[in-house]
Amino acid sequence: MSKDQQEEVSTQTQVGKPRRTNSSRFNADEEGKRRATLLKRVHVVRTRGERIQVSFDAKGQPIGKEGDELQSWIGVLAREHIPIWIADFRSADLEPRKEQVWLEVVTSFTVDESHKKQVLKSCGESAKCFRYDLYQAFVRDHIDDESVWQRPAKVVKNYPTISQDDWERFITYRRTGDFKRLSDQGIERRKKSKYGSTTGRDGYRKRDQEIFEKTGSYADRHVIWRDTRIKPDGEYKNPSIKIIGDQIDELTQQDTQGSFESVGTEDILTKSLGNPEHSGRLRGQSKFVKQAQYYNAMHVPRENPEVSFMKRQLASLERTVQELCAKHGINRETMAEEAAPETVDQHNSFKASCTLNEKDADAPDPQPMPNESKECQLFLTDFINGGEVLVALGRAYMDYVPTDTVHGIPLGAGNVRVTISVPKLKRALIPIPTNEATYIEEAVGGFVAWPKKLVVIQSSLSQASRGPSQAPDPEAKGKKRIKKRAGRNKLHSQPEVQQQTAEEVPPTFDFDAIPIELRPLAYYAQSSLSDGSQISCPPQQSDEMPIYIGYEDVYDFITFKEISASSIMVYISYLSDCCARVGLDQRFVFISPFLVSPVQQNVDRVAYIRERADNIIRIITNIPRGRLVLMPYNSGQHWILAVINPWDDSVLYFNPLGNDPGEDFQQLITLALNDWKLLVGRGITKRRNCKTLIQTARCPIQQGNVQCGYFVLGFMREITLNVDGLALLQNKTSYNEADLNLVRQEWTTYVMSFIQY
Repeated sequence: MSKDQQEEVSTQTQVGKPRRTNSSRFNADEEGKRRATLLKRVHVVRTRGERIQVSFDAKGQPIGKEGDELQSWIGVLAREHIPIWIADFRSADLEPRKEQVWLEVVTSFTVDESHKKQVLKSCGESAKCFRYDLYQAFVRDHIDDESVWQRPAKVVKNYPTISQDDWERFITYRRTGDFKRLSDQGIERRKKSKYGSTTGRDGYRKRDQEIFEKTGSYADRHVIWRDTRIKPDGEYKNPSIKIIGDQIDELTQQDTQGSFESVGTEDILTKSLGNPEHSGRLRGQSKFVKQAQYYNAMHVPRENPEVSFMKRQLASLERTVQELCAKHGINRETMAEEAAPETVDQHNSFKASCTLNEKDADAPDPQPMPNESKECQLFLTDFINGGEVLVALGRAYMDYVPTDTVHGIPLGAGNVRVTISVPKLKRALIPIPTNEATYIEEAVGGFVAWPKKLVVIQSSLSQASRGPSQAPDPEAKGKKRIKKRAGRNKLHSQPEVQQQTAEEVPPTFDFDAIPIELRPLAYYAQSSLSDGSQISCPPQQSDEMPIYIGYEDVYDFITFKEISASSIMVYISYLSDCCARVGLDQRFVFISPFLVSPVQQNVDRVAYIRERADNIIRIITNIPRGRLVLMPYNSGQHWILAVINPWDDSVLYFNPLGNDPGEDFQQLITLALNDWKLLVGRGITKRRNCKTLIQTARCPIQQGNVQCGYFVLGFMREITLNVDGLALLQNKTSYNEADLNLVRQEWTTYVMSFIQY
């Protein structure tokens, strides 16, 4: 190094100790130093129209020389395509650039679509490291100097893709308080890191491959973690790592003797480190390895995360109890014997059928509970044929407060708390699912919320008199429809079920309670539709059947009650027209809820899911890349919206109740997208049985009981009529009355446009 260069380096590092960085890559003028990577072999292969064949092991890691070239090429693409001023690689603004990176990768290497996420993740990390090196080499020590705004000569020479504007935006962000805060947080986290590896880039991946080549099998992750922290002389990097290494050796010996069993992430490494594994992390493995791939390759049984969490909680409580007993000198065994009550042949049990102990003569008579339960029949609405279907028997607690909770969820207005004792249709979806139960058979013996109008009190009927209600006559389709909406067949609380009359008077509007904008349609429905006439609305697609709206649909919508699938389809048709007028009709595809919602109960469940999945496949078969699929879905008395991106194998799940998707929805989506990938030849045969990424998205949460349908209409409006609708919806925290009334006004105006006077 020349004297001038020595002076320059000395000037740049006057304050503090020298920092270890990869800034040598910028010293292109120094002989023997690392220069900007060009990877000429990749360019030569691309010029010939060929691609480099990359092999992946069972864990999903690129292996061999070609794997190393792929990693290096990803770094080159990160420097060329990812702006240095970007603050977050997850930004939606980067999606076009990510697609360009992926296109460059598959143009030069044979990489399957299933590795796309990990390739882009590696690209993000490479871009982050590049920005860090630039900052350390040229900015940190001169952040307050005016000269820092000018691109350094070495950056101009080695990285011509970095423009002056890019550099200025890079400096601007590095001067902000947000960056300073994040930088300080990173420094503090780094100080807490005691177990740094002794290897360089891809140390885990290369060590894993070395062991596999020697032994023919993969090593456990605790072996790789330990090996990558041992220096060439055989000593651990520092005393802290030696403690963990000794713990690993001890647990490995116990595992060999059979006294320690690894289950999922609760393995030797997790036990030795003393803190649990997070879902997005797998210590001791490269960034290309996902947890599922690791466990499949190692044939390790995976444990439910909730079970693992509960085990850790119990262990923590046990340690706390032991510490308290030791502190106060308490013998737990003696305390347990003293606290045990005297018992003589006790038979009492919550579930026992044997004779109970005789009543104590001195005991007072039990007082009735303030909220007595009554025997009842539980119904669900048949959205296709009309009416209701008996799905279960149970007991209902009719005295309720809307703020009462069931499994932590507010009961809501119009609902009662019920317990199911006898399921009639075991696989019927309960109207208000919980995290514990989705189907009738899963809720037996537990409490769930149920719409009060679908509960029939049967306190004086004998068990023998109960039976499933008669389903509507399928041949009656096309006749005059008296009842079609949810809750049409009025459920009474008299001892006996009242018989439906042949002709039932439809409900009438309270015009004073209806917003002025909705009254014209209400007047028309009252005068022209109460006799069974219908309004014919055009469908979304010209080859589909018209949508028919009857008096019951209008009454429900205007009086803010549950809405039918027909009402949903009318609004979809309206949104399609709006998108066509503003040139956004090529961005979205809608799927009718009639085709995907589980409205039939007593059918072959597997065949029924297959039938609905085929409907999805038929609609998305020919959609181009980049188009989103909007699918309203009724899980049983509750509407949700699914936004599907089939090309990215991802689904955003918008639920106005905030619950996670149920089993039927997950199986339907996974089956449809996996078979679609096979149909269009995307080469994902090996992943046929994998689960599609279904993400529960943030969205406004409903406060009432009947608002879900209107919220779903609002979700679709937000997404389709805004340029960045998905992001706007996920940032929106609530819908007020004005938001919902806007949707209702648009629906009403659209229906009015098809009235023929």
